[in-house]
Amino acid sequence: MLSSLTELYTHRDLMWELVVRELKLRYRRSVLGFLWSLLSPVYQMVIYTLVLKYIIRLDEPNLSVKMLSAIIPWTYFSVSVLSACASVLRFRTVVKKVYFPRQFLPISVVAANLLHLLFSLLVLFGIFIFIPVKFHLSFFFLAVLVILQTVLIIGLAMVFAAAHTYYGDVEFVLANLMQLFMFITPVLYPASRVLDAPNIAPLWKTLYMLNPMAVYCEGWRNILLSNQFPDPTYLATAALLSGVAFFVGLAVWGRAQWRFPEVL
Repeated sequence: MLSSLTELYTHRDLMWELVVRELKLRYRRSVLGFLWSLLSPVYQMVIYTLVLKYIIRLDEPNLSVKMLSAIIPWTYFSVSVLSACASVLRFRTVVKKVYFPRQFLPISVVAANLLHLLFSLLVLFGIFIFIPVKFHLSFFFLAVLVILQTVLIIGLAMVFAAAHTYYGDVEFVLANLMQLFMFITPVLYPASRVLDAPNIAPLWKTLYMLNPMAVYCEGWRNILLSNQFPDPTYLATAALLSGVAFFVGLAVWGRAQWRFPEVL
């Protein structure tokens, strides 16, 4: 496992080349190009606001901004994991002929989406100029959440990329599960809707917050809109689970990658 981390550092130049290639392929023949990374979260916010506020009549103050502050980290998570799923298959010709640190394939997808996340923050902060949200020093704590979330995403990306290389159904199953996962994560609503609900048992509330993405999405929302740091217990648990996911991903990848040329 330590040798895998050393190999990643040694070949970091290759990593950057794969990230640039990923971005070029994604926006090839696109008129707006990288602007889509800025427009996508705003588009989702508008659609969900129309549905939840004006059709379902969800009574939640500042719903649009609350959703946008969680949609950005959620999009980073979901798009990264789903895109990384087929990362090995997209490079099947190279994988079959040449050895290189193959873990760069899913990781480069995550890194490309990390750049999208950073640009999406520009949109969010631009919106904050026009609404009553004051910039606060607590905003810098978002860097901690992004790092922990990236650790989680890389671990899951390696697991699902390895699994999809062997079993083609993984990508389709994962896409459907991701839709369900979004609704049990506080993306479209604040976590208080669950944690403060009197008809939900404490056990279910605890299990709900064992979801690391619930902690990260709600952490973004609380920091940006309330200047409140995440609950230390929930954050420590999420960090631990993210670390476990990362090392499990390395272990699964280390065992699976040697048969990639045969499977492909």
